[in-house]
Amino acid sequence: MKELKQAIYKGDYLMASLQLAKVFEPNNCLPDNYLNKVDLWVEQAKAFISSANSDANNFKQFIHFFYVELAFSGDEKNYFTCQYSLLDHVLDFRTGIPVSLAIVFQSMGKSLGFDVCGVNFPGHFLIKCRFSDHPNIYLDPLNGKQLSRHDLEALYFSILHEIEDEKMPEEALDEASCDETIVRLLHNLKASYINEKCYSNALTAVELLVNLCPNDPYERRDRGFLLHQLDCTQVAIADYQYFIRKCPKDPATQLLQAQLQQLSEQAPAVFH
Repeated sequence: MKELKQAIYKGDYLMASLQLAKVFEPNNCLPDNYLNKVDLWVEQAKAFISSANSDANNFKQFIHFFYVELAFSGDEKNYFTCQYSLLDHVLDFRTGIPVSLAIVFQSMGKSLGFDVCGVNFPGHFLIKCRFSDHPNIYLDPLNGKQLSRHDLEALYFSILHEIEDEKMPEEALDEASCDETIVRLLHNLKASYINEKCYSNALTAVELLVNLCPNDPYERRDRGFLLHQLDCTQVAIADYQYFIRKCPKDPATQLLQAQLQQLSEQAPAVFH
């Protein structure tokens, strides 16, 4: 956790993601080896682009290099596979989800001199590159497809279709900070492990989220659910109670109150 927090504090997206993968795979994920692999790809990209200018034309060459020469891609059919959120697997197999692919693309792009960043867009993480003499370029990290303003707005309202505002808020396209990006990655990991019924790993993910977002009652609710699955009843009760106190009007609160009653009847009067 210490190394992960240090990398987040430094704004080192790639190292933070690798340190996160190391939490779940301490014997398999060696961050320095993967950093060397990415450095080698950066050198290959420099030779492919053949120019040091960080203009829009060279950026489009880099997109081609990343998605065609290196063949990075997304697997939309198996979106909730945990390997696509673990950066060692993403770098080994060059397949991921939007946020994990964006982390690799962003890291390489910055090393090449491009002003590239991730965008914590609702429902679908994006890539943005800024230029002094050209409009911002937005990409879908799954395939490198360039997204127009119309595409962005259509994507936004397809995800948040209940929103009645006619315009997409500009802050939806703001740069994602390192901690926001890692939290997004952790949410995907948590969902993947829950989907695969790997509750101990899901609990590790949610413990990290509680550590990084200590005031978020929804992470406490999710931790309570996972502790319940792992028969840690007393601690699950405490997390459910915390959520109910903080979010009394949430639709889940009534269900959790019924769940609490059942758990209280089952829980032995023993302290561990």
